[in-house]
Amino acid sequence: MKKFSLYVFIFIVFLYVPIINSAINTENGASLYLDHGCYSCHGYNGSGRHPIANNISGIMSSEALFITFLRLRADLNPLKPSNSMPNYSEAVINDEQAQDLYAYINTLTDNPPQIENIPILKNILDNAIRKTENE
Repeated sequence: MKKFSLYVFIFIVFLYVPIINSAINTENGASLYLDHGCYSCHGYNGSGRHPIANNISGIMSSEALFITFLRLRADLNPLKPSNSMPNYSEAVINDEQAQDLYAYINTLTDNPPQIENIPILKNILDNAIRKTENE
């Protein structure tokens, strides 16, 4: 019985420790997201001009890929970069901070309201439909 209780305890610890760590990491990640201006392209909820919420971006498929993408070109700094994403060397965002940033970005969701819940937009669309039906 003691052995079973020990296994249950270990299971519970492994179940809850990542959740506790995740909350701490996401707070630091949120600060990094704002401090480095990520919101200017990705929006405050990850659904900006270059969306990353809801795991829509391929770079969010793994933490290692995300960190590699952050470091991309950091040591080369080409004259004509192939994309507009800035690079972040380890001196700017260290690996622990990059992990926190990754954890935070994974909490972002893009849940726009349904059209029925936006009366003005619904009214505009209904009037547009009526107008085209009458023509």
